[in-house]
Amino acid sequence: MRINKLASIGTPLHILISFATALVLSASPANGQTATPQKITLKEAAALVLKNNRTVQMAEIGVARSTAEYAQARSIFRPQVLLGSGLAYSKGFPLSIEGAAPSIFQVNASQALFDQSLRNMERQAGAARDSANNSLADQRDLALVETVLVYLDLDRSRRSLAHVREQARGAETTASLIDERVSAGLDTPLEAAKGRLAAARARSAVKTLENSIALLEFSLRDLTGIPQSESIETIAPELNLLADVSEVAAFSELALARSPALAALDDDVRSREFAVRSEKASRWPRVNLVGQYALFSKHNNYEDYFQRFERNNITIGASIVVPLYERESFNARMSKAEAELRAAQNLRDSARAGIMQQVRALTATISQQLDAREVAQLELEVARKTLDSILAQYEEGRVNRLVVEQSRIEENHAWVNLFDVEYQAERSKIELLKLTGELQATLL
Repeated sequence: MRINKLASIGTPLHILISFATALVLSASPANGQTATPQKITLKEAAALVLKNNRTVQMAEIGVARSTAEYAQARSIFRPQVLLGSGLAYSKGFPLSIEGAAPSIFQVNASQALFDQSLRNMERQAGAARDSANNSLADQRDLALVETVLVYLDLDRSRRSLAHVREQARGAETTASLIDERVSAGLDTPLEAAKGRLAAARARSAVKTLENSIALLEFSLRDLTGIPQSESIETIAPELNLLADVSEVAAFSELALARSPALAALDDDVRSREFAVRSEKASRWPRVNLVGQYALFSKHNNYEDYFQRFERNNITIGASIVVPLYERESFNARMSKAEAELRAAQNLRDSARAGIMQQVRALTATISQQLDAREVAQLELEVARKTLDSILAQYEEGRVNRLVVEQSRIEENHAWVNLFDVEYQAERSKIELLKLTGELQATLL
């Protein structure tokens, strides 16, 4: 019995979705899942991957680490107060303990007032934090792209499976009919061998697609954090992506302005520039505010060696350091910082050129795939009309059943080809949206 296809070829994502999904789930081999499949839309899968994906979580950890490092770098210019004790027994002159006189307890305070080297290190940490945030956005886009493509491929494969199985059934029937014709002396044994070969290839294609579907299901569950024990049912998405890709220059400008990966590299270059400035500023004077309070005890023999004993002691002042000579060390540090800066700049420039090249390649590919989709739609239309004509001839007795089965195989092949062409076009559009930084806004 022929499956009644929808007339609208322009929206094939809705064709036979219920039938194809039920057929895949009822005949899915080897996973042993009997529970009701969990229906999940493309938007739900995208939201889950941003929440549960391990790569995204690692990038979030990197942001938290860089934020803490920036806070640590800033804290140098905030007051640092330490409370401690230097309790000790003294015999003879009261020697110092870790650079301080023995005391019942003491308070030490310090704060950097003027240190351009440390100030640039703070700015370097801030740029590194910004780079981590942009890297997180890029990782989210990468995870989102992978998830969307897996989802679309799974949905496409499940819809294709119904037609691939129909092709295999038709190939088996065709092989049987050819065997009957050979027995009747109407065909040669070579034709029978060709029929069996076509049937074996069709069975292999079914098995390959079933295995691919199982792997895609596993990948989608892994990406979204859905337990592997749960079965997933996809829902055909309605995507209206990038109807016009003729403005290559506009897409290139968007990609250069919004790409989070490129923004992360820009921040990395800025961080390296601050590192160079920090090394240059290390030759400048440094001024720190310092303060100390100590409570002394008479048991440490202060009265025996000093003219006057004071229990409460306070010191407040400034520590000024002026570097005089560190030429070799300074030159080595500067050479390293400048080399790292040049490497970061080259990496960023290469990324910019690569993005522009990818935009041009993707826009050209999308344009070609739109033409290929039109060709696939026309091929399907021709295959459907051919089958209608052959069925009419079969009912009139003008053609045999072998011709009908071969025409059915061609029609199913045209459906599978259309699904593949549409998937490839959507894949290229998704990748272009990722480059231009519009992926999350489009899908979520």
